[in-house]
Amino acid sequence: MLCGCVAAFGAVGLSRLESTRVERPGDVRRRFPRRSFAIVLVLVFGIVSASVAFVPKADRTLKAIAEVNKVSGRANAIQLDLTMRIGDREAIASGELISHPTGLARLELRGYGGRVDRYLLSGSELLATKDGQRLDRPQPMLQPFFLLQPITEETLRAALETFGMQSQWIGLAPCGEQDCFVIGDPRLDATPPLPPLADGIGDGEVLEDPLEDSIRRGDVTDGPLSGPALELVEEGRIPRLWVDTRELQVRRIDRQSGVFVIFGPMKRFEKLTVPEWFEIHEPGAQPIRFEVEAAVQVNAAAKAFSRKWLFAPVDSEVEDRDEATATPGTAAQP
Repeated sequence: MLCGCVAAFGAVGLSRLESTRVERPGDVRRRFPRRSFAIVLVLVFGIVSASVAFVPKADRTLKAIAEVNKVSGRANAIQLDLTMRIGDREAIASGELISHPTGLARLELRGYGGRVDRYLLSGSELLATKDGQRLDRPQPMLQPFFLLQPITEETLRAALETFGMQSQWIGLAPCGEQDCFVIGDPRLDATPPLPPLADGIGDGEVLEDPLEDSIRRGDVTDGPLSGPALELVEEGRIPRLWVDTRELQVRRIDRQSGVFVIFGPMKRFEKLTVPEWFEIHEPGAQPIRFEVEAAVQVNAAAKAFSRKWLFAPVDSEVEDRDEATATPGTAAQP
């Protein structure tokens, strides 16, 4: 896949590559003529990882990802109506997820058998109850969906660091049928300097930037991502964020615990764009899949994510629930 990425950029994508400057020791910058660029890949670079040639700097990538979050309508609190299933089984519960860009989220699952589970995530701290009783070891049902919501480089970097992701590292790896920028894994980092330029390559041309045209307002990706194709063989578990190189939408979140979340293709709900589905994979367990039935922006006060809501009697009407969904309007259908 990565070699294919090099070939694609060398043979097809040259018309899009127009502005990335490659820095070398001494801050000497040279620019490539388009025709010479493909020759350099073959004659000078040889068969190299696409991450060396095409991965932009981390700060530019984070800034572009934050802009995508903003134009996707995820800058404010959002509510997702969900259907839950485990493995290949039929749906077993309905759910309501409310996520806030400040790093707060809550999930209520109502099983078709009548049981009610509630999950509260504040930063990296997860609490849960079943029918109002605290669970000492909650399942990883609620993951940091709010990592899809920061709209500035600074807030995105801070959110990533909350989950132990080292945002200065960025590389490239296959993800399903696409390639993804991978943030947080130093083994994939693409910062080594490029080999010296061959003679005859002059100044005055520009090496393309894969981020230049990546922010497409309203674009929707096609096709799901498969879980196994996203995995890298590794000894340790490193928290990472995977973002596709085409749309700069988050496709996967890896947790240090070994749990990872895969996000499906993006789907439009009026002005809000969110994943059509997402799957939570825990080592040794069947994947938990949530289908997004509806999505809407809401006005969620901070106390809507309180322990009062978490431990409230299941059948009671509490003020926090009303405030969490204040004036959302009708949930938008796709």
